[in-house]
Amino acid sequence: MYGFVQILIFMRPTNQIIETTDQIISDGVRRGILHLYTDNDSLQGNLITLKGKPVVNFGSCSYLALEFDPRLREASKAAIDNYGTQFSESRAYVSVKLYAELEELLYKLFDAPTVITPTTTLGHISNIPVLMSSADAIITDQRVHNSVNTAVSLMAGAGTHIEIIRHNRMDLLEDKIKALRNKHRKIWYLADGIYSMFGDIAPIDEIYQLLDSYPQFYFYVDDAHGMSIHGKNGRGSVLNNRRFHPKMALGTSLNKAFASGGGAMVYPDKEMARKVRTCGGPLITSGPLQPAQLGAAVAAAKIHLSDEIYSMQEELREKIKFTNLMLKKYRLPVIAENDEAVFFIGVHLPKVGYNMVRRMLDAGYYVNLGIFPAVPMKNTGIRFTITRLHSFSQIEQMISTMAEELGKALKEEGVTYEDIYKAFGLRVPEEQLLDKKVASVINQALSLGVFHYKSIYEVQKCEWDQVFTNKGTFDWKGLELLETTFRNNERPEDNWEFDYILIKDLITGRPVVATFLTTAIWKDDMLSPAEVSANVETKRVNDPYYLTSKVIATGSLLTEGEHLFIDRSSPFWKDAMQLLFDKINQLQEEYTTNSIVLRDFQDIDGEMESFLVDNGYFKVSMPDNNIVHDLDWKSRDEFYQRLSKWSKAHFRKQVKRYEDKYEIGIEKNPSEEDIDHWYSLYENVKNNSLDLNTFTLPRKLFAAIARDPSWEVLLLRLCPDSEEGSKKTVGVVFCHVSGDHYIPMIIGLDYTYNKEYKIYRQALYQLVMRGQMLGKKTIKLGFSAAIEKKKVGAVTCPTYAFMQTRDSFNAQALATVSLVVQAK
Repeated sequence: MYGFVQILIFMRPTNQIIETTDQIISDGVRRGILHLYTDNDSLQGNLITLKGKPVVNFGSCSYLALEFDPRLREASKAAIDNYGTQFSESRAYVSVKLYAELEELLYKLFDAPTVITPTTTLGHISNIPVLMSSADAIITDQRVHNSVNTAVSLMAGAGTHIEIIRHNRMDLLEDKIKALRNKHRKIWYLADGIYSMFGDIAPIDEIYQLLDSYPQFYFYVDDAHGMSIHGKNGRGSVLNNRRFHPKMALGTSLNKAFASGGGAMVYPDKEMARKVRTCGGPLITSGPLQPAQLGAAVAAAKIHLSDEIYSMQEELREKIKFTNLMLKKYRLPVIAENDEAVFFIGVHLPKVGYNMVRRMLDAGYYVNLGIFPAVPMKNTGIRFTITRLHSFSQIEQMISTMAEELGKALKEEGVTYEDIYKAFGLRVPEEQLLDKKVASVINQALSLGVFHYKSIYEVQKCEWDQVFTNKGTFDWKGLELLETTFRNNERPEDNWEFDYILIKDLITGRPVVATFLTTAIWKDDMLSPAEVSANVETKRVNDPYYLTSKVIATGSLLTEGEHLFIDRSSPFWKDAMQLLFDKINQLQEEYTTNSIVLRDFQDIDGEMESFLVDNGYFKVSMPDNNIVHDLDWKSRDEFYQRLSKWSKAHFRKQVKRYEDKYEIGIEKNPSEEDIDHWYSLYENVKNNSLDLNTFTLPRKLFAAIARDPSWEVLLLRLCPDSEEGSKKTVGVVFCHVSGDHYIPMIIGLDYTYNKEYKIYRQALYQLVMRGQMLGKKTIKLGFSAAIEKKKVGAVTCPTYAFMQTRDSFNAQALATVSLVVQAK
């Protein structure tokens, strides 16, 4: 199960990623901790100047510090003198002589054929479409580098089967191999040797065992962070004391510890290297590495082929060991203990991460912010690296400073060490177990109280309705109906957990924040394109819960509107929201849900958006809601006159000409046979439309709605004088009528007559007529079919959700690619 993030990426894969990334990174830029430039006129060593302040750089991936080696500098200068600043031809035509020299040296280094690419990313883009095909299956690790995922996304057009597995789960990988081996020519697993955020490693020995056990299994690995610092001749972590497996392809970077630039793609045989060199897209159309980089790379390769590389590796190893000792001494929350040069200190929420990077800069140390989309929002952390340039005293001073500043930042932001360990799913060390935190000074003074109820029957009706009347279908009576319906059922998807949270100002007795949450199973493709859902549903015939997730959300799958009440006039609203976040996090742990979703927001100002992002939530666009506001007309003719010119033409042809074919009625006392027929009409719509792909609603919901005074059932019957010759209910709409709004929630249609009598369009028109007749202020027509709803006067209202997910963003994006490919 992957989580609600996948649903939202299904909706707008590219735009949503761009919008969310823009939001997160731009916030860091505004705070002065991202998109920085050095002030230095020249660099030497690990001191850089940022905004006029000298700081020790703990963000460099040049682990062996070869960028300052005079041999690389001189070789780079000589290459410019000999070949100019560039040699601008595609490698498909001509390459400068240095290329041949470098590839020969790297052949010796890896003891395997090697192709040089301008960057590692372009190397993956050259490799993957050539090495893998539509006859293959691709399985990616959940945390594989984004550059690999970028290349994998190019396989969508080829129809390649793509899946993901949870990070480093070799048991799940073997299960996938067994399930796919009779369906595909090859099964490729794509992973990193050393993962770039947490610095943890892939279980290479176990992967080699699988390669030896399953003939169809192949391995593709990015070892960018292992290059130079591990293995014979610095060939990397994957090949450290291992042979080059004949069913493996490896990509690595010459832009980190190798200190020159470009990527190296390494193969088990010359034919595979030749084919990529000949057919890899960037190797045909992209520009080459330029002479200065090639000259430096040749010099670096010669160092790697000498014994000197081992003394450099050992020097770095000693500093990594020392770093690990210091991290234990100062009890920092290290997320993945390892012997690599990348370290990740968990801080839990973005607001703590922003705070810490700023504090460390002020103290004279530059470290990286590890934040979404590189890691899940709740897994924000401080990433730092160790190089040969760091002295032991610099390392200890930086770590001791980090420990001191982290304590201050946590206190300032209302977060504890216990929160951090829980967010990363780690055991809390005994020495860092703390008492339950009080979220703010206000709460400590006992001026805010949290009231949590498990049933609407525990909540005072007048108190709830005072807050939520006219907000939607979730007044006290509406929630009573939902609780009655979605409890004690046979199917798991029909059983919801209900939680009601009111956070009150204990001095005034008034709610500052209030909401209700439901925890339920959602389909991950709920809002995806219909063709994707159609494909997924074929798999659910045998596996009903394929690509589904347990989600905790404000509101429910059957409600729309302002589910979260916040009294922004209260000076304590942010403190109350912190208490709400704490309670929701507790419920997430209790129910073991993957995602938290706060919905539906329509008017979001900068302060609220920044506040939610700081606390680990990111904004996502929901489908637009459709609302009819203009209801002050006095007659049907006046309604018609207010339509646009285009809508008038549609109305005459598609609605008005069929109006006399129908009798419109409101049924108050239905029989069981009536409800059965209405339910069958609903099932028609459910089975014919996948635009909003949810589980089929239980029949007892319809029986409850039909007899609830807060609801009414609008019927569309064909007149006796129509061609059918007798009254026949061909359309039914279940509508909430309590309060100022008319809210049609569920529709059923007889598709036998829809084409001839335009039932859906007639239903939209009659809903507008009914809502106006009842004196409602608005008619809320919900998501989907925006064009049809606009024709009866609806306007679209952008709607947003804010969410957290345990899973990483790239994993969800890749799962989306998989389903889109299968749909094609």
